[in-house]
Amino acid sequence: MRRVTHYYSLTPEWQNDFVKQLNTQLIDDKLIIVPDDIGTGYFYFSQVMDGISAVYADLTPKVPLKLTRQKSDNELFIFHFDLSEHINLIKINNIDYEIGSYNKLDLVILDNQIESSFKPTVNERVIALRLLIDKKLLQDFIQKFKRQEGAFDHTATNKKVFYHYGNIDSNSILLIRSLKNKAVTDLSFDSYIKGISLKVLGNFFNKFYDSEEQSAKLTEIENEFIEKTKEYLMNNLFGPFPSLVFLAGMAGMSASKYKSSFKKRFNNTPKNLFIEEKIKLAQELLKSGKFSTLSDVMYELNYTKLSYFCSKYQEVLNRKPTDDFVKKSSVK
Repeated sequence: MRRVTHYYSLTPEWQNDFVKQLNTQLIDDKLIIVPDDIGTGYFYFSQVMDGISAVYADLTPKVPLKLTRQKSDNELFIFHFDLSEHINLIKINNIDYEIGSYNKLDLVILDNQIESSFKPTVNERVIALRLLIDKKLLQDFIQKFKRQEGAFDHTATNKKVFYHYGNIDSNSILLIRSLKNKAVTDLSFDSYIKGISLKVLGNFFNKFYDSEEQSAKLTEIENEFIEKTKEYLMNNLFGPFPSLVFLAGMAGMSASKYKSSFKKRFNNTPKNLFIEEKIKLAQELLKSGKFSTLSDVMYELNYTKLSYFCSKYQEVLNRKPTDDFVKKSSVK
């Protein structure tokens, strides 16, 4: 396994040692080419504005690779948006967390005071955008998160440091995906990635503060009931979607209030969330090698029309069921 240790700063100097360890070249203090003995692709660094920088990774490793980011005195938060179409690993506190656009978690936010490592999947394309942000710009955000003790850890000096895992909003997914279609050698690439970075960050905070405001309108008991209906949906993905009236009754609300409250709580409707999770389960089944046909998977999940199943799969995952289907091998 190739191991590289590095640190982050808002300015380009962090790249120098990174490049030496990779035994490659640094172009214009921005572009790091992945050497042939490791894989293909590149890392791109841009100083977006005062207090914000971006690191964009588009690479396909052909050998096991572990990139360890060491904690440093630089007062930063790292927002890692992972749009890889497979599972990568981020290690924090000796625990490996799965991350990737088709996993349940595709966003991680880390305090620079916590060391972490990134292990991309071999022979799979990695697409990730990391935004490095000066802590001075995020004081209000961190204050709002202090209510969530699970979002904090303690260093050896008993100092609280922040980390969080979650999901990327759909608009930001499209924005980051657009970077894949932009040539890094294009003269406009640097301006383009700066614009994308600010839009993605704006989307995150719009969603965060909107969710904070909406959640405050729900009572503790209402939130508890809403959580129970979500848990019910997640435990019954093999069946059909229960009616909105049924779920509302479970929550002790009218159908209109339930639908509105659910959306405020999870930024999604009950049916959309159910479909999205059902399709993610379908992907797992398709890859399992336990089914002989697509129809077998379709029937397992209580769908009756293959065309509808395929259209929903494409809509949720942006790929066809056949792209993930591992056919059951026949035993002679």
